[in-house]
Amino acid sequence: MQARERKIKILKAVVEEYIKNGEPVGSKLLCGTLGFPVSSATVRNEMAELSDMGLLTQPHTSAGRMPSEEGFRFYVDSLMEKKQLSGSIKALIFDELNSKGDEPESLLQAAGDTAAELLKAAAITTTPFSENARIRTLKFVQTGRQTCMAVLITSTGLIKTRLFKCDYVITPDIVNIYETIFNRDLEGLPVKSVTPAFIQTLAVSLGEIAFLVPSVLAAIMEACGDVGGFSMTVSGRANLLDGEDDITNVRALTRLLHSDEQLESLILRLRSGKNILIGSDIGNETLSAHSFIAQPYTIEPSSGGFITAIVPMRCDYAYASAVLEYIAECVGRLFREMLMIE
Repeated sequence: MQARERKIKILKAVVEEYIKNGEPVGSKLLCGTLGFPVSSATVRNEMAELSDMGLLTQPHTSAGRMPSEEGFRFYVDSLMEKKQLSGSIKALIFDELNSKGDEPESLLQAAGDTAAELLKAAAITTTPFSENARIRTLKFVQTGRQTCMAVLITSTGLIKTRLFKCDYVITPDIVNIYETIFNRDLEGLPVKSVTPAFIQTLAVSLGEIAFLVPSVLAAIMEACGDVGGFSMTVSGRANLLDGEDDITNVRALTRLLHSDEQLESLILRLRSGKNILIGSDIGNETLSAHSFIAQPYTIEPSSGGFITAIVPMRCDYAYASAVLEYIAECVGRLFREMLMIE
């Protein structure tokens, strides 16, 4: 066996043993788990070299070794094997999400709660990112003799409403006309394309009808203008605090978990980078001893969001990734069923 291959096997064994037991790993213990003949002295020498490379650390001279942040990073990027969930875990996840899959908000809340419970972690779920959202349909609901509500439903399942008032009596026939002409002209368009200039062009195309619907056009434009960014739900906050004994850390974590601005910044980093951020990768001192594990869910090729877990740096990354991957798969499937997307 080549020396490099032996080092990699030893590093993998140290990380997995440490993840399992949470104690520094000694050479004698490791010899019994490697699966190939090697002396304790050789293992000690290899572990010392891995420490010199910055992949392992030693709490004190008489202790075994444990992974450094760089060691966890190398393991996740290069050594971690994909884990398969049991059928019972998959059934539990799907049943929990399917029972809440009648509207987007309850589905995403259930996804976060399920991830937090299974991983004993804090979990963040986001609504679908809306920059590529399209107008799925427009509905109109009469609320009074001269008032009505425009209901915008996007391709990502987002619903925005706007009340408007006309200077004439609204009837069911007029409501039907609204739905006919505006869905004819707007259905399938990117929401961000509904600008003031677009509305002016639409008004011109409507001819004399435009004089009867200025408030309707304004309501549609305002509803489209509200479609932007994303919102989050946070589950399992207490899970992240359970292992903390330092009151200063507890306070800092509590502030972070209640700060939409900080959490949004962290989520946005995931969109253009790795799905697993470890320690300093996260870019937040409060989470320097933690990791972010994220899995995107997809509704359509251009739309979706994230299911994310905040876990201690010492965690079973393979299991956590498998759990989040299956939750994301279920969320995407249930979203598509809810929105009747093939």
